Amino acid sequence: MKKIKKRTEIRGLIEAAKIVSTIFRPMYYPLLGSAILLTMTPLSLLPLEYKALHLLTMMLFTITIPWLSTIMYMRLCHIGTVDLTKRHNKIVPYAIYIIFYTIYYYMMREASIPYPLVSVIIVALCIQIACTLISLVWKVSVHMAGAGAIIGALAAYGFILNFNPLPWLCTAIIVSGLVGTSRMILRQHNLSQLVIGLLIGFLCGFLGILYLTV
Repeated sequence: MKKIKKRTEIRGLIEAAKIVSTIFRPMYYPLLGSAILLTMTPLSLLPLEYKALHLLTMMLFTITIPWLSTIMYMRLCHIGTVDLTKRHNKIVPYAIYIIFYTIYYYMMREASIPYPLVSVIIVALCIQIACTLISLVWKVSVHMAGAGAIIGALAAYGFILNFNPLPWLCTAIIVSGLVGTSRMILRQHNLSQLVIGLLIGFLCGFLGILYLTV
């Protein structure tokens, strides 16, 4: 009876880890960062229609189109979801996201989008490139890189835009802990891969925003 109960608890823990890992995928972080800027900073004064159009366009170019392109690539190459856990199979999907991030960056420049919003996609692009290069020789957690970028960017924008990021920072730190724990439970990464990913994201987010915006 105890063995059955233990197995049930372990199964429940694994399912919870899968849910957390899915909800906080790296692809969602640029959209989340932009949403925070548009609601918690002076950019919240922009017209509602403008903010909605910006978030919708960003969702298309940082989530929907790259995700669909990755699915097509996986089907053409007969790569399963399990195969993506292998480091060398992630290179092309990473490259797909880099391509669409770059396209969207130039679209934002042409449309004269406020630079704090442009800097979000630049930081995301830097993280994606850094993680892709590292993945050529070593496995790193892109989940944690995304979480670290949110923490770093929030801290930087707190200085630059003169708003209190503490509630969001606390939330981001808690979320990063949950994400890291879920990745370890699912045996996708070890502690060093999580820590390095977090540091990459934080440095790109904090230094990138300060350098690009100040």
